[in-house]
Amino acid sequence: MMGVFLAGMGVLVCIVSYLQLRWIHQQEQGFFYRCLQVLLVSGDGILFYRFSNQFYRLQQESLRAWILLISTIVLVWLILFALMQGIAFLLDKRRTYKLSLRYILGGCILFTALFVYIGYRQAAPLVLRSYSVTAKMNIAKDLQFYLLSDLHLGSGVDKHRMDQMFAMLEKQPMDALLVAGDLFDEATPTSDLQYFCMKCRNASFHEKIYYSPGNHELLSKNRKAYETLLKQSGIHILKDKTTLVDHRFYVIGRKDKKEKRMELATLMKSCQADKSIIVIDHRPCFDDVHAIDLQVSGHTHQGQIFPNTLFTKLAYPYDYGAYQQPYPMIVSSGAGTWGMPIRIGTTSEIVKITLKGQ
Repeated sequence: MMGVFLAGMGVLVCIVSYLQLRWIHQQEQGFFYRCLQVLLVSGDGILFYRFSNQFYRLQQESLRAWILLISTIVLVWLILFALMQGIAFLLDKRRTYKLSLRYILGGCILFTALFVYIGYRQAAPLVLRSYSVTAKMNIAKDLQFYLLSDLHLGSGVDKHRMDQMFAMLEKQPMDALLVAGDLFDEATPTSDLQYFCMKCRNASFHEKIYYSPGNHELLSKNRKAYETLLKQSGIHILKDKTTLVDHRFYVIGRKDKKEKRMELATLMKSCQADKSIIVIDHRPCFDDVHAIDLQVSGHTHQGQIFPNTLFTKLAYPYDYGAYQQPYPMIVSSGAGTWGMPIRIGTTSEIVKITLKGQ
């Protein structure tokens, strides 16, 4: 499915780029515009490289950062230029005003710079978001959980962000760190996953990390090797698996919805009725079973970039925040980003969840 999506996007980029180059050639001649055409073609090449297997194998972090920045600029430019072209066409057709190429280029340069600058600035902070949930039964002591989702190690979270993330978590007492999928993806270099594993091994909570995969792990050719590294680091990988933690609560980790997976009711059969049940399910969907205390999810990124936030809400009614019916569910916008390292109208976050007794 992802391959079809990327192929479709590639065809669309080619069409839009060709129309833009042709239009520039028809409107203006001269050295500056020739250079602009060369820059656009070069930018398209970098954008295609960003989503190629060669980029996924690239280990140099600084080079990857530059490629992500340039490809982000190119993609935003293509979208804005197409919009400006459309506006110019409508104005010209109605004979109200004729936009010259210089005005269009100036507007695209200004708005692309603003969009990318604001996007990087909004994606940079890592916010600690807190929720309180009441358990279905009385528990002797409140349970403290921290939730990470959608890190997309390598492209979404680099080593500097990992340092920041673990520094924040080290200050917090916790009963478990729950990782709700898309920890790594098809673009994650081995060096970044190794660095994450090293940070986990050295963390004071290294025995309390519970991870269930999402949809992007399924796309990684290194999935088995990466899961081996995670296991060797002491991370509990839960794929349709139930585990009892400290004789106090259960953590159930589910496979991604795209995979053939067990029913939640089946996974709960071994659970004792007097203990809380926490479910990690990457996609934010309620199950028919209502006897759980909390589900944690991610996947949506809350749309990541406005106005995509509106479409995400249509595809996933439970796209972000806290929901109570038919049982409590917390959906995170994610600690990282996907595709491009920018956010507009959303934030990157770590989620703190306190499970209280009746």
